[in-house]
This record gives sequence, structure tokens and C-alpha cells, in this order.
Amino acid sequence: MVLLPLWPNVTHLNLANNLFSGSIPLNIGHVMTKLNVLDLSGNSFTGSIPYSITRVKQLLRLDLSDNHLSGRIPDWWYNLQQLQVIDLSGNNLSGGIPPSICSPPSLFWLRLSRNYVYGEVPKSLKNCKSLLTLDIGENKINGTIPEWFGESLLSLQKLRMTGNIIGGHIPVQLCQLSSLQILDLSHNHLTGSIPSCLGSLRGLKLVKFYRWFPNYGYFSYVFTPKMELVEKGTKNTYTFNLDQVNHIDLSHNNLLGEIPNEITNLSALGTLNLSWNQLSGRIPEDIGRMQQLETLDLSSNHLSGSIPLSMTSITSLSYLNLSHNNLRGPIPSINQFGTFTDPSCFEGNPELCGKPLITNCSLPRKREMERKTEDEHEIRLCFFVSAGVGFVVAFVATFISLMIKKSWAYCCFHFMEEVGERIIRCSLAFMTCLNRIFSIRRN
Repeated sequence: MVLLPLWPNVTHLNLANNLFSGSIPLNIGHVMTKLNVLDLSGNSFTGSIPYSITRVKQLLRLDLSDNHLSGRIPDWWYNLQQLQVIDLSGNNLSGGIPPSICSPPSLFWLRLSRNYVYGEVPKSLKNCKSLLTLDIGENKINGTIPEWFGESLLSLQKLRMTGNIIGGHIPVQLCQLSSLQILDLSHNHLTGSIPSCLGSLRGLKLVKFYRWFPNYGYFSYVFTPKMELVEKGTKNTYTFNLDQVNHIDLSHNNLLGEIPNEITNLSALGTLNLSWNQLSGRIPEDIGRMQQLETLDLSSNHLSGSIPLSMTSITSLSYLNLSHNNLRGPIPSINQFGTFTDPSCFEGNPELCGKPLITNCSLPRKREMERKTEDEHEIRLCFFVSAGVGFVVAFVATFISLMIKKSWAYCCFHFMEEVGERIIRCSLAFMTCLNRIFSIRRN
């Protein structure tokens, strides 16, 4: 067991990613009262978070992530009014989100993911007016996404709520978060349609070439943001480049309806994952406008129609998954599509053809010609059967009538002689016309 040493005059204690274990000393806040930064992340600490930390009045950053801490998330944040960063992710903490956690007025980074936090999102989060990042993913949070997110958390840039049991609709008020760059609501129980107003998110329309830095003046410590996101089918941890990530993930929900065409306005979006929903309709024809798109996953839905040719102009696209839909027609082969050689990207679309699938696009045409030929045979068969039945019925009726009255017979035979000649001529003309129609349809 490697115990944590305590130094009274230290202001920045960063012992991240070491082999410390045991409990965090209960008197840490009594001994190290001058701390500005306390980073013990990536160790093996157990036990609860010491109450003595409330004595460190000048604490700006508290990072206890990726340990084995347990117990409830404490509710003594009123005593730490200088805090800007709280990261308790990757522990065994439980209970609800405490009401006081947003009491520090300058808090801009709140990360509670990968714990056992439960209950609904509390209204006390309305007090996080300066919050740039809210990560409460991979917990047991239920209820719905609060509409007031779009009214109270107007500075929010990153919202991660993946892996919970959140239901209801995606509120249109989220579209008011004009600075939003990361929206991860995947692996929940969301229903309804995708709001078309997501296409108005300004933070996903502009490509940023500068380093992310919050507007809180001069920092007296080095802060490296950290977040886990699924991109290109793999879960990755982003740190220094997190500020450059533009990401929407709504996968593994129960979303219905069509993909709104307005979403193609997000020209700076790098990842769009809508897989494992109940989406229908066509892929937006203007999807080629999303020139920064690197990852596109629309798999396991009910999408139909052909693959838009505009998609071939997205030269940055390096991961594509359109499998298990109802798409049809040939797979484009030009530009970036020539690099998608894995059949699993397109499998599960019975009417899709062309490389990399083994289905040849000429086979569907052959089947269509066979179906046309079968239709022609059926039409001819129906004609001859109908004519035969009609002839038999007419013959029997006429024969019975003539047997009853002979004077009718003489008139009838004379009439039939004239009509018979006309019927023969008309039948020959009709068959000639049918042969011409079928010949045109084959061509």
C-alpha cells in the first residue's frame, strides 16, 4: 500500500496516474490549507471523499477521477466558492446529484460520469450558469432531459448523458445552446423525432482552429480536459484535442421519423451517429454539404431509397456504416467510396448492389425482365381463359334460344355469319396490338 504524503505549504498537488492506494487522508484539508489544485486521479484510492476538503477555501480544481472511491457524492460544495473544476468520474460513488454542487459561481467543468448516480437531473443545476461541460454519462439517471437546459445553461459546449435510462423526447430547447459542440445522448430510452432545429447549432457550423480556453481570465494552474467518446466504432479518450471535436451521437434509442434535412447545415460536424433507432425515410440528398464529416453511422434503422451521390463529395469521410436498412440501388464507387471495401458497411440492405457487396447490379435488371415476361404470360392466359368462358356461355345461351323458336334461328345464323367475320378481324388486330406492346416493354 502506497500512502499519500501531505505537505502543508504546497499549492498544487498533482499525483495523477500513480500507484497510491488506501484512503485519502481524512485530515488532508486541515494540513494542506493552501491548495489551489488537488489532482489524485488515476490511482487506487478507496473510501469516501474527506469532509476536511471543505477547509481548503482557495481550491480551484478538484480531480479525484478514476479511483475506487465509494459512498455518496458529498453535499458540502457551498464551502468551496472558488472551485472551477470538479471531476469525480470513474469511481463507485452513488446517490443523487447533490443540490449544492453548482454553488461555486465559476464552476465551468462538472464531470460525474461512470459512477452509480441515480435519480432525475435536479433543478439545482440551473445554478451552473458558467458551465461549459456537463458529463453525467454512464450512470443510472432517469427521467427526461430538462427543457431548462436550453434556458439556464446557455454557455454549455459539451453535454454528455450517454448510458443512462433517460426517456421522453429530445427537447427543442437544446437548440438554443448556440455554443454546443458535443451532444452525446446515446444508449438511453429517448423517443419521438430528431428536432430539425439541431441544424441551427452555430457551434457545429464553424470550424475552429484555435485552442479551447475558457473565459475566466488568467489560470494559475494547467488544466487538461478529458472526455470519452465513441468515434469510428471505438471508444476513445480525448484530452488536448477535445476542443476540436464536433460530435453528435443519438444512437441506441427509440427515435422515429426521418432524418431532418436541416442537419446538413452542420458543416463543421465531424461525427454523426444515429444508429440503432427506428428512423425511416431517405438519407438527406444534401448530406454532401457536411464536408468535415469523418464518421457517419446510420446503421440498424429503416432507411430507404438510394445512397445520395452528394455523399461521394465528403472527402474527409473515413468511417461509414449504412448496414441493416432498406436501401436500394447501386453503391457509389467514386471518390471516397472507393476506400470502403468492407462489405459489413453495407450488408443487410437486400436491394443494394455493387462493390464491395457480392450482389451484381445487373442481376436485379435480369430479375425485373423475368418478372415482366411472367406478367405478359399471365395477361395472355387471362385473355384466352376469359374468351373461352365467354364463348361457351354465349354458345349455350344461343343454342337453347334457337331450339325454342326456329324463326330466330334463321335470323341468328345470318347475323352470326356477319358478326363472326368481324370478330375474327378484330381478334387478329387485338393480338397484333398486344404483341407490339409487349415488344416495346421488353426493349
